[in-house]
Amino acid sequence: MLRLIRRISGVTLMLTLVACTPAPEVAAPFEMEKPVQVEAVYGLMFNEALVGNAFFSMQIMADGSYVIEALTIPAGKMQQAEGHEVLESSRGNYDSTQIRPTEFTHSVIDGEHIEVINLLFDWESHALRLVNGDEKQTVRLQPGTHDRLSYLLAARRLAAAGTGAVQVQIASPQASEQTHLEVRGMETVEVPAGSYRAVGIARATPEKGETRMLWFDVQSFPLPLRVSHSWDGKTVEMVLETLSQTPGDPR
Repeated sequence: MLRLIRRISGVTLMLTLVACTPAPEVAAPFEMEKPVQVEAVYGLMFNEALVGNAFFSMQIMADGSYVIEALTIPAGKMQQAEGHEVLESSRGNYDSTQIRPTEFTHSVIDGEHIEVINLLFDWESHALRLVNGDEKQTVRLQPGTHDRLSYLLAARRLAAAGTGAVQVQIASPQASEQTHLEVRGMETVEVPAGSYRAVGIARATPEKGETRMLWFDVQSFPLPLRVSHSWDGKTVEMVLETLSQTPGDPR
């Protein structure tokens, strides 16, 4: 159960440290130019059964800095079996030319026990540092590297462009993989929050036999409407239930 909820919490959030030469990020015709603050609640489904909930918060400040937070908690049968929560956060800078995370934090809360792992992005020194208690590791930071939350900004930017593809690296504390994002066109997406015309983004990784998709309504808000991951006859989905968006001046 614990392995499954961690996989579910990573549906939108898996990664890459593998060295590669990323394509330039696509400049979008519809950018989030003004400060925004968005909160969203998602249902996490495993083969159509509710197994968890995810609570997302995204802020993009007037100076171009951003904060994304995601809290995942078990629900349904998994709520009875597992009492832990997974909290992840990404901080960095966002502008029309690039998205650069500066810190990613992964926390697992299980009763009174809390495990915290940090990824620190040192762009000037081209160093990516992992800090897990007394354990510290450093690898070379490749251009265009993302974390498991900041890549959502890159995927949304590609969706806003409406065409094309981009290859990115996504770093996480647990593993690494190379990710190819590609626009698959417009379609109607039905989620508990409503019906939307959305741009589909296919996400391809080195894992064979897996299908991953994200859908964005780029004219309305920056977070995905739905995220799907299928493998071996199983499907995990994250579907939007409620969303609150407040344009303004987040500080």
